Amino acid sequence: MIESVHLLHNMSTPPKSVVQYTGLDGATTTDHRGGGGSSPRHNVYGNFVTFCLPRDIFGRAAHSILKTIGVEPGPSPEKILLALIERRARELPVPDACVVRPTHLHYPRPWPDTLAALAIITKSSTNVWLRSKTPRLSAVNGRAAVSLLIPPACAARIEELSK
Repeated sequence: MIESVHLLHNMSTPPKSVVQYTGLDGATTTDHRGGGGSSPRHNVYGNFVTFCLPRDIFGRAAHSILKTIGVEPGPSPEKILLALIERRARELPVPDACVVRPTHLHYPRPWPDTLAALAIITKSSTNVWLRSKTPRLSAVNGRAAVSLLIPPACAARIEELSK
């Protein structure tokens, strides 16, 4: 068996990739409510939504979060909470990947439930939300809200669901 030891030299350095796409710079933008039409926002193709944790959840441990949302913590609260987060992430009608933008609390919040916010916050990096990412409960200690840029086709569906 041949080992590829020479490829292991950079394994301790975290990736620092930044994804940037400007191919839709000239595209028509939509307003943040998903209703079509133009807005003065430049270089944006889609709508913003925000997911925000309630104040009593921010920075809490899994045991405390479960009690707050009305779930019995059981012997392994982290496992239970992670399973609930994964289930809620699968249910959310957002794309499997979304760009994370600077958070603004005035953006629409179509899903105000705690598990939706936990699903977005724990599966987000600085730049992207990924449904398939393993949730990091430690993210709850550093972030209380995340805003996502949702593509127009999905934004229209979100507006319909939030009525």
